[in-house]
Amino acid sequence: MSREDPQFKLRMPVSLRDQAEQSARASGRSLNAELVARLESSFLGGDTPGSLIPATRARELALMARSELPGEVRRRAIESIARAIKLGHNEASVALSDLHLDFGITDEELEALFKGVFEELTQAGYRVKWDDITSLWIEF
Repeated sequence: MSREDPQFKLRMPVSLRDQAEQSARASGRSLNAELVARLESSFLGGDTPGSLIPATRARELALMARSELPGEVRRRAIESIARAIKLGHNEASVALSDLHLDFGITDEELEALFKGVFEELTQAGYRVKWDDITSLWIEF
């Protein structure tokens, strides 16, 4: 982007701005670049864009989306544990097949990506194991 690109003011809650700033720092971008990248990626899920995205930009957007995966897996784990508790079970299954983790991410990258989630669950007393790459089993 350049200084000649149009500008506009944006109001947002302080907590959302704090999250965006934290994300920008983590990705090494300015707040503006972070917001533009997130907005741009939100349009990728819809209709096919009219123009081809440059490969470098596609990689950048894919890495940004990848960084969101641990939060999604953590959210699903919490929901699955709560559901299992309500049903009187002592284990939970977390479906991950829709995330297509078996393609485009190496095993080493997956391990590093989800290390924090697994550590959090383990520290809380849960036993976690992959059931191939399509689901997690959580025992308590």
